[in-house]
Amino acid sequence: MTTHATLFTVCLLLASLCVGGVGTATAAAPSATDGAGSMDAAQSECSFPVERTDATGETVRIDSEPERIVVLQPSDAQLAWEVGAQDRVVGMARTQYTSYLDGRSGKTNIKNDDGTVNIEQVIGQQPDLVIASNTTDPETVRELRRAGLTVYHFGLVTSLDEIARNVETVGSLVGECETATEQANEFRLDVRTVERAAELADERPSVLYYFFGYTAGSETHIHDVIETAGGDNVAAEVGIESYAELNPEVAVEQDPDWILYPGHASAPNTAAYNETTAIRQGQTVELNEDFISQPGPRVAGPLTQLAKQWNSEELAQANESVTMANVTTPNESTTTGSSSSGPGFGFAVAAASLLATALLACRD
Repeated sequence: MTTHATLFTVCLLLASLCVGGVGTATAAAPSATDGAGSMDAAQSECSFPVERTDATGETVRIDSEPERIVVLQPSDAQLAWEVGAQDRVVGMARTQYTSYLDGRSGKTNIKNDDGTVNIEQVIGQQPDLVIASNTTDPETVRELRRAGLTVYHFGLVTSLDEIARNVETVGSLVGECETATEQANEFRLDVRTVERAAELADERPSVLYYFFGYTAGSETHIHDVIETAGGDNVAAEVGIESYAELNPEVAVEQDPDWILYPGHASAPNTAAYNETTAIRQGQTVELNEDFISQPGPRVAGPLTQLAKQWNSEELAQANESVTMANVTTPNESTTTGSSSSGPGFGFAVAAASLLATALLACRD
């Protein structure tokens, strides 16, 4: 068996165990959150046709407001619900990772038992628009496009700001610009409030995010959650990028004050980790696995939870002082968006995407 085939088999095996909507390990690939993520009040009403350049470099054109929408991953579904387009979603990942979304019953499940996308099922829905997060296998995107479907493929999400932009991008694609702008700015307000609380705090605890022996380093939205909430991500400090296995000896050496973990996992319980300040002092925090794993606006829940844990008094002050007037949104073009290549369509990137998806989704 070739190296590529072996890697792809491992990726599929991991993905078959647990697939969710999370970021990928393609940290070098820029995000394709496009200019639609910066609409001001004068541009809050959608107009068609609309064109956006996605993570693949494809210019996606939508001639009229889509009436039938398919969302391939849990984070895509979360975005569609956020902008109020759930009634037009006809196909989605109707798995345990989207069970928190009201009104998903009756939607066609477009996932296979192994967590991959059922291409025939998607085509059968005759969608006007397919939304695909970065975790979607690029070959799936290609096949859907060859079948004549309009697919918008998002890029890697590495920050909270990109999440807000993605909300607005989806709003522009589905004709819900006003709602998307409102929801994105509400999310930005939450982020700015937590950020202000961290600025008021005297100290920043050292923090480790842990899931099944892996961690989240820089170039991840989870890293941005930790840093924005007022912590210092020890994984990033030792040079870890994206999602990677963590050597317990490194964790002991860094001696984090706090350890975070997703709800379906558990805090580490080994002789090595038991030596850390976090475990010795019982300073561990369980986070909602869906909200922290999926790069969507509901990550504001874990973000605020951490701010309350570390800077409760400062958060109360920030809640009184930070208003929507303090929230600034980028002022970029809303016509074609970024032309970044994003994840690309090479085999290595596709395999890395599947692998990172599987590793992270084990938390969901």
